[in-house]
Amino acid sequence: MLALTLRPVMFFFSFLLATLLFSGTQSAFADATTAEWELIADRDGIIVHKKLDKDTGIAAFRGNTVIEESDPYAFVALMNDFNNYPRWLHFVSHAKELEQVTPLERYLRFQTLLPWPLKNREALLKAEVTQYLPEGEEGYDFVEISLSNAPDYLPPNSDYIRFPYIEGVFSFKWLSANEVSVTYELQLDPGGYIRPWLANILLRDAPYFTLERLRRLIKSPAYHGHTFDYIQFDHFAKDAEDALSN
Repeated sequence: MLALTLRPVMFFFSFLLATLLFSGTQSAFADATTAEWELIADRDGIIVHKKLDKDTGIAAFRGNTVIEESDPYAFVALMNDFNNYPRWLHFVSHAKELEQVTPLERYLRFQTLLPWPLKNREALLKAEVTQYLPEGEEGYDFVEISLSNAPDYLPPNSDYIRFPYIEGVFSFKWLSANEVSVTYELQLDPGGYIRPWLANILLRDAPYFTLERLRRLIKSPAYHGHTFDYIQFDHFAKDAEDALSN
């Protein structure tokens, strides 16, 4: 669950590639030692933090925003719409469900098209959905989707470099019947000739653009009015019962 084509960054990417990959220049990212979450962006109601792994030089990026939405199943419908992932999931050019073990456990493939001379990338992921029940009568639902690397799920693909490391999390925490706190966290090593510090520069905007596009797309009528029997939203059911009793 990783959007849109890379037109906005192609020139930037190519410039950095020519200037840095072949010159061997080192970055301050590799020398960073902090392991704490650092605030790097706060705009349009979206907050983004970064945490650097000092051993690998790979940063994790976490974005959060609050979305007004009264239909919780709209998020489920959006997450099931793999064909439209490139419309909102940053740096994903193509997404496909490879296997559904259960509705709460699936294997996915994300592909990213990169500008020449870089080779395109792909990620094979295991997606697992966990739902935490509300606490108490006034509690609200919390759903988490964890994305873990499954690089050996398919044989090697000579057209793509497979990410040697990628982990991600989507979480949806309802604050009220109409407000959802959405968090997207991502950490990856793109492999090949893309060094971790260069990947960090490009990925720092992924949480912002992903959440900003998700926030707009979730309002689409195509995602509303659905139900799914494998996930139940207690607060949604209680609100419906209260509305019927009034």
